[in-house]
Amino acid sequence: MYNPNHKLKDFVQGLPKTETHLHLEGSCPIELIREASPGQFDSDPPMWSDDFRYESFDQFKEMYDQFCASVFISAEAYHKCAKIVLQKCADQNVKYVETSFHVGAVIGGNIDGEEIVDAVLSAAPEGMDVRVFMGMCHNDYTGLGEKIIDECIHWDKLTGIDLHGPEYWPLEPWTEKVWKSAKNAGKFLKAHAGEFMPASFVSRCIEELGVRRIQHGVRCIEDPNVVELIKDLDVTLDICPISNLKLQVEGITKMSEHPVRELFDAGVRCTINSDDPFMFGNSLSEEYYALATDLNFTDNELKKIAQNGFDIAIN
Repeated sequence: MYNPNHKLKDFVQGLPKTETHLHLEGSCPIELIREASPGQFDSDPPMWSDDFRYESFDQFKEMYDQFCASVFISAEAYHKCAKIVLQKCADQNVKYVETSFHVGAVIGGNIDGEEIVDAVLSAAPEGMDVRVFMGMCHNDYTGLGEKIIDECIHWDKLTGIDLHGPEYWPLEPWTEKVWKSAKNAGKFLKAHAGEFMPASFVSRCIEELGVRRIQHGVRCIEDPNVVELIKDLDVTLDICPISNLKLQVEGITKMSEHPVRELFDAGVRCTINSDDPFMFGNSLSEEYYALATDLNFTDNELKKIAQNGFDIAIN
């Protein structure tokens, strides 16, 4: 997507970085997809094209199911995926990673959740700190999902929980209860907000769920009061610019329109991440190239973005 000059490429490579918004399933290496479905995906996926745009988040979900779902059938599959994905991070000089897996693998895949956590952690390259979150959609707290979600806050090696999936699905009453219980159990809290829903959903997740880590959050720029709330409560936005562009988040028709520039200038703490590298055909380095090339971030500002990730790293 980006062809940086040698100076920018060397600078970004030399910059110690973090990934604090990385979905493991959406990062699935193409070789594992081809191994799971021989002969079906010999060509590069269409979404890797620079000019590809998803028509909707529903299309994104459908394409994930088409390409990736068949891979994640065991804890060992998560280990194989994480080993490749985390090594790619290490190759880009990433020192700290927060990654997540979806509760659906535990609900519908008959895979033990704690085994998934162990499988991911055991795949970390030497010298890299990895934290694992379990993500869940707004409607996952039903049937077996209720039992698993209630139990996960007691999994020793699980760092925290994340609300993800379609933001436009109703935020059900169970969510506030679970997020409060998770906090009381010492887990860290995240929520996806402000990508497909407006700024008011960002403030709702902050105030009702008690999160101080918002995944995306870019639409908070629509309401100065929400921007001030984020700053007042020291909330961090884990932003993924290329993902936002390819998903056609409102107001972002080209990278130069991305609000990360305005948010950064307003004093909001932002980190830069790749989200779902398989689904967007991107890398973390390219996210930094985008900031420099299309949004005029200076070297010192890129250093600040990278440092933000270490400042909010979970010990």
